[in-house]
Amino acid sequence: MELSDELYDRIEELSETGNEAMESEDYAKAISCFQEALDILPEPKEDWEAYLWLVGSIGDAHFMMGNYGKSLEFFRKCYNIGETDNPFILLRLGENYLEMEDETNATEFLLHAYMLEGEKIFKEDWKYFQWLSGHVNLKQK
Repeated sequence: MELSDELYDRIEELSETGNEAMESEDYAKAISCFQEALDILPEPKEDWEAYLWLVGSIGDAHFMMGNYGKSLEFFRKCYNIGETDNPFILLRLGENYLEMEDETNATEFLLHAYMLEGEKIFKEDWKYFQWLSGHVNLKQK
């Protein structure tokens, strides 16, 4: 099952505009672009490869805006469709949970991201690694 060329091109165009908006920190515009692309995906939306990166991109934009509850909602969708070993999704889940003061879930997801990628997964913001290392013994053998 493939998208028509016209639909693929439109989704690609919206995604590029959304990515440019992310780079210029216009997160509301990015969300609008990614959501429009998501809206034109045929049903069942979850079956399309584009679904994962559009939903993740919307979640990421919400995270960057400090809308942690909304971000968590979108990253849970990614996780629930089977992306249980995607380090970025695990990281954002953990970060959102920590920002919402759910330390149990924060520990679970941040640790899982760390186990898959090591310290480098935290390069965007070391405060999450510092928090995790203060709550879990991360010593290497």
